Amino acid sequence: MEAYGPVCSLGELIHNPDVVADLRRKGVAVIDDLSEARGRPVLIRSHGVAPEVFNSAREQGIVIIDTTCPFVRRVQERAEELTQQGYQVVVIGSAEHPEVRGILGWTGYKAVVVYDRDDIERLPFVEKLGVLSQTTQTRERLYRVAGELVGKAREVRIYDTICRASLARQEEATAIASQVSMMVVIGGRNSANTCELAEICRRCVPTVHIENAAELDPSLLKGMNSVGVTAGASTPDWIIEEVIGGMSMFDEDLETQQVSPQEATPEVLPDEAPQSEATVLLETETSPEQAPDEAPQSEATVLLETETSPEQAPDEAPPEPVQLEPGQEEMMNLDFAGTPRQIQQGDVINGTVVQVRDDEVLIDIGGKSEGVIPRQELALKSVDNLHDIVKEGDAIDVFVLRIDNDEGHLILSKKRADRAGALQQVEQALDTKEEMAGEVLKVVKGGLLVDVLGMRGFVPASLVERGYVGDLDKYVGKMLRLRVIEFDKNRGKVVLSQKAILQEEYIQAQKELWETIQPGEIRKGTVRHLTSFGAFVDLGGVDGLLHISELSWGRVKHPSEAVQEGEEVEVYVISVDRDSKRISLSLKQAQANPWKTVDERYQIGQNIKGTIVRMVSFGAFVELEPGVEGLVHISRLADFRVAKPEDVISAGQEVDVKVLDINKQDQRISLSIKDAMRGESKPKRPERESRNDREAVAGDDQELSQNLGAMIGVLQAQSEHQDS
Repeated sequence: MEAYGPVCSLGELIHNPDVVADLRRKGVAVIDDLSEARGRPVLIRSHGVAPEVFNSAREQGIVIIDTTCPFVRRVQERAEELTQQGYQVVVIGSAEHPEVRGILGWTGYKAVVVYDRDDIERLPFVEKLGVLSQTTQTRERLYRVAGELVGKAREVRIYDTICRASLARQEEATAIASQVSMMVVIGGRNSANTCELAEICRRCVPTVHIENAAELDPSLLKGMNSVGVTAGASTPDWIIEEVIGGMSMFDEDLETQQVSPQEATPEVLPDEAPQSEATVLLETETSPEQAPDEAPQSEATVLLETETSPEQAPDEAPPEPVQLEPGQEEMMNLDFAGTPRQIQQGDVINGTVVQVRDDEVLIDIGGKSEGVIPRQELALKSVDNLHDIVKEGDAIDVFVLRIDNDEGHLILSKKRADRAGALQQVEQALDTKEEMAGEVLKVVKGGLLVDVLGMRGFVPASLVERGYVGDLDKYVGKMLRLRVIEFDKNRGKVVLSQKAILQEEYIQAQKELWETIQPGEIRKGTVRHLTSFGAFVDLGGVDGLLHISELSWGRVKHPSEAVQEGEEVEVYVISVDRDSKRISLSLKQAQANPWKTVDERYQIGQNIKGTIVRMVSFGAFVELEPGVEGLVHISRLADFRVAKPEDVISAGQEVDVKVLDINKQDQRISLSIKDAMRGESKPKRPERESRNDREAVAGDDQELSQNLGAMIGVLQAQSEHQDS
């Protein structure tokens, strides 16, 4: 479609509001008349149109992209042919349906539409009557109406033009409805085949018709032991899967049976056909590829002879005898006993990938033509590039969905073949407790939907992790380690748990750790939780406490300054109390003590920079590096008398200091600011100190005061440092 650029469709391309809305977002506009095309190519939808639409498009120079359903196209051709042969064409269906309106156009609008007995009674008696059916009608209505039409003409030709897919879907829906407590029909309310399905199901059980998962009311499922699901031909797979997934989440005990249109097998026509005193010609519209080695059966005709009633007029011409088309009798008497087994719907066969296209994959299965895997049947999850799943030359197993399509290809499914094999593996994993990997597809009510071996599984929220998980969205797209804890093979229902695996590993890790851990060891761990007094570190099944005082050789106000949750760290084991199940850890002791090599980095007389981290009455502590602090005595803060340290310095200030003394053993360094600072960088004398006050302290008294203060300050600093 990209080759055409912006396009528009004449009427809604498909009778499904969600699909139509999606197409609008992708730039496919909907128009009601060709005059609105404005130079854009126009899509003709699967319902088809009257021939004058094509003529008008040619006159206006409009490019037509004809997507008329091949089956509908054959009905149009049959209607045109019958009209040209002089038959009064009757179409059984809804006069307002676009498919029927298109068929009428191919008869020059000479055909008549009938739906019920009232429509039939208004029909006049004609010589020849050709009966067609809207492709989405039920076979029951076709034969009921056709039987009443027999008396309206001398010769009646009845064609079964019901779409095989629609017919199979209707028959299988009826079968499922007879086995369940309730039916859910998914599809647009403006879709004729979906409405027919809903009507058929209502005859058997209570039925709900919804367009998408948003309309599914959980209360409707209460008290139901089993629910059947079917969908119209225009309902995309993703809507069906959303509904089924939603239903499964509502009630874990609910049994859901799904009608898959691709897996339904069309039945042949009943042996009995409507008969009357008129000549009845019963014909069946089938795909030309239905019997690959035989002549197309759409041209086969059977003329049924009827008994003449006693009341028949003497001069009335008798009906024609039974006739068979050339080759018909031979075809009916063929002996297939010696022929190889034919591929049947539902088979799982092996094939080789011969071509990967944008929207499908061609498979060589050894037949006269390749099989086709549509994009949606390649894998459970949607893929942007089909080459990511398969490549040419790959040998894969495929499930046969349909024996043929309109082009003569088998319709195959890789994801359903994968599912068949996956069912066996999952059943085995339930017994062996084998670990399985599953990718999280999406968050649903109560947990996660995962892809396990190509089939869907459910992981309850309580079984995702060992602890509570508040945000499940973070798991979408990630792989989980899973164990099967519940499996229903008949329903294909799988419940899995990651918690079961994690819990077992946690218990085993705990046991091993308590048996091996010893004080003095260096262990790796993960910071699990921060508190105001420290951090808890997971050592592998057991948490140890890393107190705030053991986080760093430097000062730490809060643990977040040193470590973060989820961070991997190496810690020193201070003590182990197996009785109380407590382990004390240290981060700083797992690192080198900076005081052991302090004399290698600092020398007496050296000028260096530091940061004031704390002030006391006798001076200030300056951090030279994390874990190494020195004391600047108040007498060394400035070259004048300082009453209080905060008069000349402040916490957090970066200052130049001179190293006066290093005591490596006692972990003390004496520093001086006044000896390191010169000129403008020297501390300023406080304004409040008068000159007389300064002069009052002189000579020996001042020196004695400074020496005595320094001595007291050093003692206080030593005591305080030891306490800290």
